[in-house]
Amino acid sequence: MAQTVQEIKKPILHVSCVPRKDTTLLKISLSQDDLGILYRVTSVLYNHRWDILEAVAETASDGHVQDLFVIRSWDGGEMTEELLSQIRTDLYSLFYEGKTVAMYLRENAKEEVLVRKIGDSEATLKLYNPISSDFTVMDLRMKDTPGILFQITESLYHLGIDIISFTANSFDGKIRDSFLLRTSLTGEKLDEKLMFPMLRAKLESFL
Repeated sequence: MAQTVQEIKKPILHVSCVPRKDTTLLKISLSQDDLGILYRVTSVLYNHRWDILEAVAETASDGHVQDLFVIRSWDGGEMTEELLSQIRTDLYSLFYEGKTVAMYLRENAKEEVLVRKIGDSEATLKLYNPISSDFTVMDLRMKDTPGILFQITESLYHLGIDIISFTANSFDGKIRDSFLLRTSLTGEKLDEKLMFPMLRAKLESFL
């Protein structure tokens, strides 16, 4: 009986993918919702040289979370079974074994992204709270740079902000990232007087 209870409580992480024409659909299922899911996933995919083009979080009635990611390799490579297994191993260490993202990136000689400054003078950031929505909208336009999504998700994670969905559109070397956000503490929109200035300052520190 004790063994059965232990097995029931064991953390769950399922990682699978569906190849597409130019992209791959990555499915990640967790046994519970957690702040910073996209933050951890972006760090792992950045390490393995993959971009996230879209992300949607879905929470089932039993508490399990399934996140869907449309991803693309930097060099046009394919998602192999070996790589998928390594991604799962890396994610498990970040979600359930206490390894921090900073530790993970340093171990893989990718720590430069933790302090990198992009220096895009034409970058624009818009934050607003639509009346008809329960979420804050954030639009960011800037030059397309590998790893930029990781830096954005890191900022949101440290400010206690949940990402509900994310989409990226690229055109002529520029990228438009759109996010639906809410505070992790209350599940509400971001406070315009308090959180908007804090988030803007955090992002502008490396843009």
